[in-house]
Amino acid sequence: MGKKRVLGPSAWMLGGTGLVIGVAAAFLVKQGNPGNMGLCIACFLRDITSFFGGEAMKMNGFAYIRPEIVGLMLGATVAAFGFREFKARGSAGALYRFVLGFIFMVSALIFLGCPVRAWLRLGGGDLNAAVGIAGLIVGIIVGTVFLKRGYIVGRAKKLAKPVGLVMPVIAVILLVLALVTFYNGAAPNGFSTVAKGAKKTAEGAVFNAEKVIAPPGASMVDGEIVGEDGAVVSSAESVSAAAGIPGGSRAPLYLSLVAGLAIGIAAQRSRFCSVGGIRDSILIKRYDLLIGVAGLVIGVAVMNMVFGQFHLGFEGQPAAHTNFLGNFLPMILVGLTAVFMGGCPLRQVIMASEGDLDAVAAVLGMMAGAVASHALTLASTGAGPASGAWVAMGVMAVVTLGIGFLRTQKA
Repeated sequence: MGKKRVLGPSAWMLGGTGLVIGVAAAFLVKQGNPGNMGLCIACFLRDITSFFGGEAMKMNGFAYIRPEIVGLMLGATVAAFGFREFKARGSAGALYRFVLGFIFMVSALIFLGCPVRAWLRLGGGDLNAAVGIAGLIVGIIVGTVFLKRGYIVGRAKKLAKPVGLVMPVIAVILLVLALVTFYNGAAPNGFSTVAKGAKKTAEGAVFNAEKVIAPPGASMVDGEIVGEDGAVVSSAESVSAAAGIPGGSRAPLYLSLVAGLAIGIAAQRSRFCSVGGIRDSILIKRYDLLIGVAGLVIGVAVMNMVFGQFHLGFEGQPAAHTNFLGNFLPMILVGLTAVFMGGCPLRQVIMASEGDLDAVAAVLGMMAGAVASHALTLASTGAGPASGAWVAMGVMAVVTLGIGFLRTQKA
């Protein structure tokens, strides 16, 4: 009797996809994306959500349509049609996927990143990510226990092909809005966007290399920001110490779009998933998807070293905090909800672009979770988790486990 095969023919493709993602992510950081955030599905979906009324949702500092996400969607759609794999499908479990996506996003923003970004942070030397990945593994292990007992969120049924075009249509709309904003230099009326390179002083003044953006009418005089009335709004020292606004840190639009297209095509063809590798290694003793994750970490680590972006340690890491439990606990929920949804957020975006309406529901749930995270002040900062995050994690854990038991009993 032959040995059970632990690596299939897709392993090389997955490893290559991981390398593409890792190299592209490091390159995008070099080109202007936030540190260790060349590609973060959770953060980038949050930024896109912020474009639609960011100020009202306390998300104005993140408002920007991230071309990487648009590219992912369009690339996956093109690949799916090109290889005749676009299939409109959905199940009665869409509502559960929405709720799970919501919980996933809130948890990811407490950690400050999705599973893809956790691996990218590790490849940048951020040891806080190792703590988060340990939590991620625990959550995936718990999820596999439910899978072994018969958990299923819903059985997908074939639908009319036009119904599956929801996500591709959304992607086209986002692309149009991104291009209009780019060429006009400002978002259309009713939308929000952050100027490229924008920084904010401790007094709340916003500026970039070209002009003072806020307060209205203010200007830069001898390194100080001076209001219309001649009063100093921010001193030269405050201007010098100003921090970059997240939405203003970005690579050139077309580079980001091309990178997203390439990753979208590669991820659609390979079925790359940053969570599925751990799940499959436990559940069926297959390691193909783990080869993809290994490729990602190797690719981003090597390129970060080449670009001088690798910084080993816990302190001073970009868009990260050092709270041990604040890194570990939310990632348990991230891992568990990802298993319950059927894949990491990157996989959900790819599946949604292939016509899967359940995945569309999960992505929309993530976007709703982003709104709640900032409106209720649950998202972490560099100082650590918000006070309300601990209660929120407890409530979300109960809801997630409740879904797990409910869907297992009905399987």
